[in-house]
Amino acid sequence: MAVDETKIIVTDNYLPKNAYESIRNYFLGNDMYWYYSGNYSGGYPQMEHTFHNETVGTQRYAGTPMIADQGMNVMQPILQAFNYAALIRIRAICNWKTGTMTQREWHVDVPFDCTTAIYYLHDSDGCTLFEDGDNEPFEVETKANRLVEFPSQYRHSTTTFSTPARRVLINFNFIRAKKAKSGEVNVSHSLTCGQHPMK
Repeated sequence: MAVDETKIIVTDNYLPKNAYESIRNYFLGNDMYWYYSGNYSGGYPQMEHTFHNETVGTQRYAGTPMIADQGMNVMQPILQAFNYAALIRIRAICNWKTGTMTQREWHVDVPFDCTTAIYYLHDSDGCTLFEDGDNEPFEVETKANRLVEFPSQYRHSTTTFSTPARRVLINFNFIRAKKAKSGEVNVSHSLTCGQHPMK
């Protein structure tokens, strides 16, 4: 299936410099906790930290209960800009460089319609790719303070990279709030345990 490239929205300098630097310093610094998730798709070492998921809300890990709250607070400038009605999942992802340049498998993040966004914390020669039917994949370069938004059902992938030593990004899945009609008020909220968009 060919993608509608107009629905892949790339925004550079997404946050003001001070907000970007605060988020970058947190996620690339020593206060951030990572959890090994295996060699993704084979030979692609990956670490993650899930801050929020669709079944339990804000995720808290044994021994580091405050990390989720700190991370969610640091990410507020991004979350506020999304104008979301419900958060589905927020994951920070850290990959390490490999000796060969390859592509990961195509995938979608969640099995229902919502918005996916990827926020890049620094430059890298690794790219995000979008499957585009019989055409060449649509490619988005990894640039610091860049956000790419797209429909969650668009199959996407990423490439390995050679620089820098690791590639760190934040992956968001959320339901965008509808524009309120005159006299109406939008109420944004996070999904809590027991709530799920598929139900």
